Amino acid sequence: MPARVLVFCTQPVPRTTVAELEAALRDADLLTLAECHDLPEGEDAAVDEMWRHFRIDTSTPSEVLEAELAWHAVQRPVQLSIGPPIPGELKETLEEWLCGDASPALLRVRDHVARTVAIVSFEMGISGSNHLAATIAEVLAFHFAERADGLVWFYYRDFVSPDDRGATLLTTGR
Repeated sequence: MPARVLVFCTQPVPRTTVAELEAALRDADLLTLAECHDLPEGEDAAVDEMWRHFRIDTSTPSEVLEAELAWHAVQRPVQLSIGPPIPGELKETLEEWLCGDASPALLRVRDHVARTVAIVSFEMGISGSNHLAATIAEVLAFHFAERADGLVWFYYRDFVSPDDRGATLLTTGR
């Protein structure tokens, strides 16, 4: 099973280009973000390696709706997709993962997910989720969340708001 980071957006996702995605990553402090992965080669070497292999493959570079973000010589690329929720997806998410006590955090997340008009999805291999693929997904997830009123759901577990990236808003059942 792949690892996923999802962004539930209550506003349409603005048109995004390959250049904007790369700029968001280049502007981020990848070295600091990568520290949490305890990379055997170290953050500097891992980030240098990432940029040597980095490319964004998409059939529509003027507006990215689906793309593969290559970041490593052998690791699976991060797959990015942007679109409306598939029929029944929000209902299933609300029923399966967002039930329980009516805490303020749960109510906020349930309301947000119910109002979602677009989902940005990042899919990566499990090993990549313990490496820089996770960092790439995190940076770009918050990039989209800020632009389209989104909440980020990391690995079907933790909801985080771009307003307070360091704090988990809600932890779900997994």
